[in-house]
Amino acid sequence: MELKFLNLGFEAGDMEVVVTVVEKVASVAHINIPDSLSVDGIRQHIVGYYNSGEMQAYLNIYQVDFESISAHIGSKTNITWHQGDTSCATRQYYFCKLGRFTLTLLTDTEQNLTRTEVYFGHHKQLIYTSEKEISIDLATVELQNFLSGLAVELQTLSQIEFPEQV
Repeated sequence: MELKFLNLGFEAGDMEVVVTVVEKVASVAHINIPDSLSVDGIRQHIVGYYNSGEMQAYLNIYQVDFESISAHIGSKTNITWHQGDTSCATRQYYFCKLGRFTLTLLTDTEQNLTRTEVYFGHHKQLIYTSEKEISIDLATVELQNFLSGLAVELQTLSQIEFPEQV
């Protein structure tokens, strides 16, 4: 049995809907086991067969149960970049504050790289980083998608209940 997480994002103007589906997926594989194996030998045979990847062709999904489904509806996160000071002409530095989050973006025209980072809290805990050959606009979209997904996951965490200590 495995758990699958699926995030779907939909946009309509300045509104955004992020739907998170958590599924339990059960798969069945019918395989031939040699008759002469002990119980431990059967276990080892199955694990080896699975680890080799050969079993994947025989796995058929027979049941999907939804663990949970949730939707976060809200206004789209708008990132407004402010240019920071850099001493190098080939590098541009941008930053943005969103509540307790600090976003940074650094472009390097010599290496054609854009580096993005997200920090959280007053201790500036790094929670996201990416360095790719992409435009500032595409890097901004990736950050918006990360923050939207993070908002949904935090909403899920807020539903956890802890038993009271006696």
